[in-house]
Amino acid sequence: MTEIKGKIKSFIFNNESFGIAVFTLMDNDTRSIVIKGEITSMRLNVFYCLNGETVIDRKTNKTVFEVKSLKQIKITSKELVIKYLCSPLFPTVGKKLASNIYEHFGDDTFNKILSNPEEIKNVKDIKDSQVLIILETLKENFEENKVLEIFEEHNLKLEFYTRVEKFCKSKEEIKNTFENNFFEFAENNFLIPFKEVDRVALAFGLEENSSERISWWAKHLANELLMKTGNTYLELSIIKKELQKVFFNINYEIFDEKLIYAKKNKLLIFENKKVYTKESYNDEVVISKSLLEIENKIKITKKTNLEDYLKEVESFVETSLNIKNFKYNQEQKLALENFLNNNVSIVTGGPGTGKTTVIIGLVKLYELVYKKNDFAIVAPTGRAASRINEVSNYEATTIHRLLKYTGNNTFEYNDLNKLDRGMLIIDESSMIDNHLFASIFLGLENLNKIVLVGDIDQLPSVSYGNAFEDIIKSNCFSLTKLITNNRQIITGERNSIIDLANCIKNNNIELFDFDNTNNIDFIFENDANYALEKIKDTYLNNRPIDFEEEILNLQIVAPMYKNNLGIDRINNFIQSIVNVNKKNIYKRGEVEYKANDKIMYTENDSYLKVFNGDVGYIQEIILENKKFKIAKTYFNKELKELNSSQFGKVKLNYACSIHKTQGSEYDKVILVLDNTNQYSSFLINKKMIYTAITRAKKHLFIIGDKKLFINSCKKEMKERLTTLKDRIVQLID
Repeated sequence: MTEIKGKIKSFIFNNESFGIAVFTLMDNDTRSIVIKGEITSMRLNVFYCLNGETVIDRKTNKTVFEVKSLKQIKITSKELVIKYLCSPLFPTVGKKLASNIYEHFGDDTFNKILSNPEEIKNVKDIKDSQVLIILETLKENFEENKVLEIFEEHNLKLEFYTRVEKFCKSKEEIKNTFENNFFEFAENNFLIPFKEVDRVALAFGLEENSSERISWWAKHLANELLMKTGNTYLELSIIKKELQKVFFNINYEIFDEKLIYAKKNKLLIFENKKVYTKESYNDEVVISKSLLEIENKIKITKKTNLEDYLKEVESFVETSLNIKNFKYNQEQKLALENFLNNNVSIVTGGPGTGKTTVIIGLVKLYELVYKKNDFAIVAPTGRAASRINEVSNYEATTIHRLLKYTGNNTFEYNDLNKLDRGMLIIDESSMIDNHLFASIFLGLENLNKIVLVGDIDQLPSVSYGNAFEDIIKSNCFSLTKLITNNRQIITGERNSIIDLANCIKNNNIELFDFDNTNNIDFIFENDANYALEKIKDTYLNNRPIDFEEEILNLQIVAPMYKNNLGIDRINNFIQSIVNVNKKNIYKRGEVEYKANDKIMYTENDSYLKVFNGDVGYIQEIILENKKFKIAKTYFNKELKELNSSQFGKVKLNYACSIHKTQGSEYDKVILVLDNTNQYSSFLINKKMIYTAITRAKKHLFIIGDKKLFINSCKKEMKERLTTLKDRIVQLID
């Protein structure tokens, strides 16, 4: 670690958490260097001592000093006092007056002036205007900043100080914010990570074993557990066991008393021997109340006979889908009737049962019966929404786009600013977690009809909750089950993919004829290296000539990231074969990225309007002096230029997880199962396999161990602990 002293001459870039500046060295004020890091709290022309190291900046390929810690230098010596008073901070104060000031006050000049401001008026040859300038500047820049000193002493995250400073009008208010309820301020303003927030709270005097600290830790640990398990509540004993790993010097029984703070301040909600976070509890309450409020609204449908409109609806669908003499089957007609007769209706069915066809008909029926177009069609992913866009004149969008996602799990349309919609259809509802479901209801008003569409046999959401299944199992709303497979009817051929899906769903995989299939290839192999060669052969033999077809219609899926047949290894392996481009390669960790790579964006980005799970490709990577500058990428057929930070959210996508494929369909899918991964037999389950195989529309390849595949098809997914179903039933009763 290197130490340098000097002052900031000017900022090149400065935001809440990061800055780049020109720094003039104290021992040679004609020499400047560029510094970067958490320096946003530093002031111009104030002397600091910085600790850090000299590095090569990736963007500019130039030497910069990366700041690790900083501390304001106390100005005490005669030389520094005079030098400082002659700086641009003190206009009209020349060397002669600066010398007079030092001679009058002596060492520690600035602190003496601040402790007795009236005394400066007695300095020889000083004017009133100069007195005012000196006092104001010293008060702003040199008055003791105890808060910043604590940050410097404990090497705390300076971004937190900068954020708090922007909210406060005085140093006293800043100090109070850090000393009182800082955890609450941090949560409301999305300061992360939690452990850094905790370090700040301790540094500003919060007792290590206080009820406040233990309660906030309890909430943090509960959030982590809910995200990990998918549950919406926990048992108190589990939270206490997790707390004991952090507060190991506290007796287990004492946590009951300490957590009264969490209950009183509603950090955790305690109900019927269950413990919820405030968010997981409120989400269930919002979903249950909202659904029943919509269902209990006066039906806006006058006595309407579906047959009066069916012919026109079917004619519209026939034109949209280009299916000659199109007719809805009885199940699909029932879905349309249930829509007319109920404010809340649910449609569930497997692949090929015509869910998208029903959605198009529902919207057309709404237009015909109600003479309105105040509807919205949404899905959790762009790929799922685009399926509807491709086959109809109706615009479907992602939930995040409709509600205008603003980051940090928040939306522009919310409980204080609602969007007016009369009817809402949500496709791929099984994918939607409780918090996103609740956000939909909070962000919309005047909703008279809602239709939930999905496949109950697919995997539930990645985050906590199991809303779609819970709503169905409440038996409180109209439900239409689509069973007839239209793909088989239209082609007149059996469909082995559908047959396999039904066997898995109905728990009779042993009845499936593995030797007699028409669109599934089973390549059962125990040797991982041989399996990898088979993955290569299968990918190359089925690779479309058209590049965009490859991006959208051929996908390798696997349940695990690590090990011999994990997603990471498969991605690198396939890339090395299909993308031999040697120009402008950008390496991040062990992964290389280059033009024409298939990629996936892994976070929601409201600025780029690219969302978690969106698939695209790299058009060009632009390097400057062999360092990353920008990547030109295409997502959803739109050019997106990604900077280094944004590109950090990109992953190769020749292979991806089963969860990431939800909401998407591909002509051909290669499912890879790895029996060499010790966690495979514990984690891979029936819903996971069902979801994976039903991504394939035309052909499915399964490569891996047969025993692992069959056992996984029989393994039930662990049931999530939720109470949404009970809340709905209780409200009805």
